[in-house]
Amino acid sequence: MLMIMLSRLYLAFLLMGMSATVSAATETEQVLASLQGYEWQLDRERLAGLPVDSWRTLLDIAQDADQLDYVRARAAASLTAFPNEDVWRFFIQSTQASTAVVSRRRGVDGLCAAFHESRAAALEAALVPLLREADPHLRVQTAACLQRLDTETSREVLAVYRAAIAQDWEARAVSIDRRHAK
Repeated sequence: MLMIMLSRLYLAFLLMGMSATVSAATETEQVLASLQGYEWQLDRERLAGLPVDSWRTLLDIAQDADQLDYVRARAAASLTAFPNEDVWRFFIQSTQASTAVVSRRRGVDGLCAAFHESRAAALEAALVPLLREADPHLRVQTAACLQRLDTETSREVLAVYRAAIAQDWEARAVSIDRRHAK
């Protein structure tokens, strides 16, 4: 009789622990499901329907090297809907600490999309050094974001950057971005 009671008690504790795990797994599955689809696009309304702290799950997915690259990229893009301190640090780290050029470019895009209004001065300070990077695509994306900020400092920095451009395609890309950035 005692064994049966202990077995039931053990089973109850096991199930209680499993329900917390299942709940976390369900949220992760729900967030992962929102990142799927052949023609996926960032859907802020769909993100609003996720649990309140889903940005944490998105951040975990974006940082998880075991996830497929496209899933990580979509998670990072989705983080732009949640502009907070942790998301800021994630994008700053991806622009500064990453050795992958595509990751750095996505970081610039994420920073600009999430923080161009709320942290313009900090964003400008973070992006200006990137105009001296070797990757011309990163420079073009950085210039497009700085054009979007449209501050006196960014205009001055961009004038110096434009004067130093050596490749025609880069000059054209920057002028095209200027026309369509706003």
